[in-house]
Amino acid sequence: MPISFAYMIRGLDKEIEARGIDIDGKDYVLLIDVCDANGIEWEWDSISRRMILRKNGHEAVLLIESEYYCIDANIKKANDAVEIKNGSICVPLKLAKYTIPHMFSLEKEEKTVVEKGVLLPKIQRIQKPSEKKFKVTKIVLDPGHGGRDPGAISRSGIREKNIVLDVARRIKTALERQGIDIIMTRNSDVFVPLEMRARIANGSNADFFISIHANASKARWTRGFEVYYLSEATDDNARAQAASENSALDYEENAVDRHSKDIDAIIWDLKLTENREVSIELAGFICQEVSRILGVNECSIKSARFYVLKGAEMPSVLVELSYLSNRYDERNLKDSDYRQKLAEGIMSGILGYRDEYDRTNGFSE
Repeated sequence: MPISFAYMIRGLDKEIEARGIDIDGKDYVLLIDVCDANGIEWEWDSISRRMILRKNGHEAVLLIESEYYCIDANIKKANDAVEIKNGSICVPLKLAKYTIPHMFSLEKEEKTVVEKGVLLPKIQRIQKPSEKKFKVTKIVLDPGHGGRDPGAISRSGIREKNIVLDVARRIKTALERQGIDIIMTRNSDVFVPLEMRARIANGSNADFFISIHANASKARWTRGFEVYYLSEATDDNARAQAASENSALDYEENAVDRHSKDIDAIIWDLKLTENREVSIELAGFICQEVSRILGVNECSIKSARFYVLKGAEMPSVLVELSYLSNRYDERNLKDSDYRQKLAEGIMSGILGYRDEYDRTNGFSE
C-alpha cells in the first residue's frame, strides 16, 4: 500500500493535521492548512497567481513557482519555491516552520517547528497509509434557484435560474456520455428548497455535489468564473456572494434550523475533514480546465458559507459561471456557444479528477 505522510501542526491558533506532499524529493505541506493552524486569512488571485495572507494588520504575498515573497511591501527570498500540485498550493517546510508564523506573530519567539519522526511541543511528522480519494461514478448537479426564485437578474432581464439550468443540462449530457450517473436537483423551472437539494444528494449516495450559479455584484466591473468550497469567507466579495445565494431561504416557507448554533458548529467542523480537501482539489481541476477551454486566466477558488453546501455529506463545490451584473459577462452568458464551453470546462475538470483517481489507484500521492 502506498505510504504518505502528514504533519501534526500546533500553530499560533490551533492544532490540525496537515497533509504532506513530496515535490521533487522535498517535503511540502498545504498552505491552507498552515494558515488554518495559525489563524491567517488568505485570498487566491488567479490572474497574478499569488496567495495573499493577512493577520494582525500585516499582509504577505507568496508567488507561485517563485522563491520570492513579500511581507508588508518588503521583498524576501526563501530557499524553495511555492508550488501548486493537484490544484493545491503547497509551501516548503521552512516557510511553514518559521517564516509564515513569524510574519504575523505578535511575539517574535512564537513560531512553529518541525522535526521528522520526533514528537515536539508543536509539530510531529507521522507516517500513515494514504486515504482513498473519492471515486467519480455518480454526481448530483444542482442548478440554483428556480420557480418563484429567479436568482440574479441582469440589466437586460436575463434570469440566473434559466442560465444555470441550461448549463447544468449540458454538463449532464456530457458526463453521461462518459459513463457517470447524473442526478439533477431540478430539471425544469421549479423551486426546490436549499435543504432539500442537499437531501437529494445524500439520499442518492452521490460522490460529488456540484451547485451551479451565476454571480451579481454592485461593482459592475467585477467579472470572471469562480469556484467555492464550504468554509469561512476569504474576502468581502465571497461573503457578499454567499449572502446573495443564501437569500433563496427567503422564498422558503419553513427554513429548518437556519440559526441553530449547535448545527452550525457541527457543520463547520466539516472544513477539517477529507471532504474539504477533496472539494478544494476538485475546485482546482475545474478552474484549470475552464481557464484552458475559455483561453483565459480569470478563474479563482474561494470559500464561503453557502447554505446549500452545508448539509451535503460528500465533497461539494459551488460554481459561479460569471457575473450577470457585468456587461461583458452578461453578453457571454447570452451566447449558447459560450455556455457550452463553460459546461465542457466543468465536465473536463470533473474528468480530470477522475483520471487522477484512476492513475493513482485511488490513493493520494
